[in-house]
Amino acid sequence: MLLPLALVASLSSGCLPGTEATALEGGRHQRLVTTNGPMHAWCREGGRPELLVVYVHGYFDTVDDAFRDHGLIEQFRASGVDALFVLIDGPTGPKEPVRWPAFAPLKSELERQLGLAMPAKVMAMGHSGGNRTLREWTKEQAVIDLVLLDAFYGDPKPWSAFVAAVPEGRVQLVGALTFAKADAWRRSLPRTQQSRVQQVQAGTNHMGVVTDGVWIPKLLRERAGTVASRGGS
Repeated sequence: MLLPLALVASLSSGCLPGTEATALEGGRHQRLVTTNGPMHAWCREGGRPELLVVYVHGYFDTVDDAFRDHGLIEQFRASGVDALFVLIDGPTGPKEPVRWPAFAPLKSELERQLGLAMPAKVMAMGHSGGNRTLREWTKEQAVIDLVLLDAFYGDPKPWSAFVAAVPEGRVQLVGALTFAKADAWRRSLPRTQQSRVQQVQAGTNHMGVVTDGVWIPKLLRERAGTVASRGGS
């Protein structure tokens, strides 16, 4: 989707400079309303983000629940990473459809509503049932850095197809309930693909992976500098 040049600014012009953004946790926050559910955008005050981080919550939560109850903005701030962080709505249960089955329309919607060109580098993080959104994005291959936060559920074939088809694609696995299944999958991959899949044991429970305030900042710090961009994303 092409935006009028008068409406498009680079994020180098500042952190969510629009009048609808408000101060929050040392940064700027804006809640967006879309036909696919609400979204929350945040970046640190004075930041010049060159990275977009998209977070998808798990089952039995909405995006507003995750924003309010999981301390995500505090964790984003604690990471020290200069990024535009976006929380999107995902299915709240197995019978609900994925709200954003492709990344490209999400990117276009963000650019339309914020009047900003999105960074070329993108990292996507999904907790629990949030894996269903990221699983769909593997087909599009626009987002090539994927983080599953105790989210290795369902058929592993899409992940296998992704790492086989995208030489620069990377998958980070943090496992609590899903550790054994995810580790068995990683070990089954050819050695050249295993090197792009990292698996760690969370050392906490399923919700603690995203609420303890440890893993999200840690992974952001470790991975942000090496996230690759992909042409046409």
